[in-house]
Amino acid sequence: MADYSKKRFLVIDDQPQARDALRTVALQLGAFSVEFATNYQDAIFRIRNNAPDIILCDYMLGEGRSGQQLLEELRRFSLLADETIFMMVTGEQTYEQVVSAVELIPDDYIIKPFSPDKLLLRLERIVAKKLFFAAYYKEKRKQEYARALAILEATGKSEAGRPYRFEVLRQRAEVFLASGDAKSAESAYRDILENFEFPWARAGVARSLHKQNRLQEARAEIDRVVAETPHFFDAGDLKASICMAQGEHSEAQQILDEMAKKTPRNYVRKRLLAEAATLNGDTEVALAAMADVIANDTMPGAISAEDRLAIARSHVNAGDKITAEKVLLGIRDTEVQKMTLSGQASFAALLAISSVEKGTPRFSGLRPAMLSADFEATHRMDIMRAALGLNDHELADLHAEQLMASADAKKVFATLRAQYSLHGREKDLREIQRQVALKRIKHEEAPNGVPLAPP
Repeated sequence: MADYSKKRFLVIDDQPQARDALRTVALQLGAFSVEFATNYQDAIFRIRNNAPDIILCDYMLGEGRSGQQLLEELRRFSLLADETIFMMVTGEQTYEQVVSAVELIPDDYIIKPFSPDKLLLRLERIVAKKLFFAAYYKEKRKQEYARALAILEATGKSEAGRPYRFEVLRQRAEVFLASGDAKSAESAYRDILENFEFPWARAGVARSLHKQNRLQEARAEIDRVVAETPHFFDAGDLKASICMAQGEHSEAQQILDEMAKKTPRNYVRKRLLAEAATLNGDTEVALAAMADVIANDTMPGAISAEDRLAIARSHVNAGDKITAEKVLLGIRDTEVQKMTLSGQASFAALLAISSVEKGTPRFSGLRPAMLSADFEATHRMDIMRAALGLNDHELADLHAEQLMASADAKKVFATLRAQYSLHGREKDLREIQRQVALKRIKHEEAPNGVPLAPP
């Protein structure tokens, strides 16, 4: 049996009587230290400042927050080490249906009321699992993916690994995705599905296909998951992302809007909603979503300079250049300097659009880099838009060409066309599109001159 006298417990519950009951149970197990967190924010503060060994978290935390949302936030900001035990405590008999679908699952859950013996049994099982994966966790944390995979391969075939066979397969798939090997990740997730139809594994196949830009296949897989497990909100997020990649922005916005109403405090989803609404030309929804993010995503460090660029972009799209300029000038120079080159270029572009006088010098100073460096699609769009406004056709056309040749072509085409039309350059965009298509055909031709794929 594990020595709980050396373990630090954190009990998270908004009800005093429930906290006291959980503390009593933990002490009966021999816990060295038992701390309380009374709400969502208190829990994050305590975990961030002094990470516990074992977390017992009530599913309903009050103020519209849930233990599942807390778990997602902890994982989002890498505040929860793999070695830490996170157990959900719930009175919900239906929770099993929820946890069987979600990707970010707790280590275990237990339904109230329960005895110390039952909790001990659950904890012992989790401790054994953590010890089994300890060497793997260490290599994964260092991003030594080859070593992590080698450990999973060796331990997964051992007798001790038999109880964890699906978890080994799941971890293999996640390591492949993290290392950028989407094809191997797809194969690993399909291996899981041959044995059991886990919704998260089917979603993993869809995510792997999305990474490979096999959008129609990814859509078919994720449609199936969403239809069968409507409470699996992460699958909905993935479906919306795939819709955006396919250029189906209205459907993406509708999906995200419906889920955001059910999960109003999920600010990662609100950011995705703002992106979909921006692509769909719905500036009102995009502005509202980003304003909600800026005002209410209170996790320390959650609001980034990129978020401020996003809300400035929304104001530009709404035609409110004065507010956009105010937002941009509110970003300190030190914050701008810490941005990637792509982010700095986007900042300069948005400032040039909202205030030609203040933004053009900064934009012009970055122009040589804009002609040669690689940029993220959203930032390329900002650069292209500013260049069009400044009549810099060379720069605008370069970025339009790069966007049309990228995996994001369908995603951004409607916006590209709208901007070129606004400046009376529809024919120029069609020529860029034609040249990109010719280059793609030439690239795909076999040595004997026969195309490998239809144009």
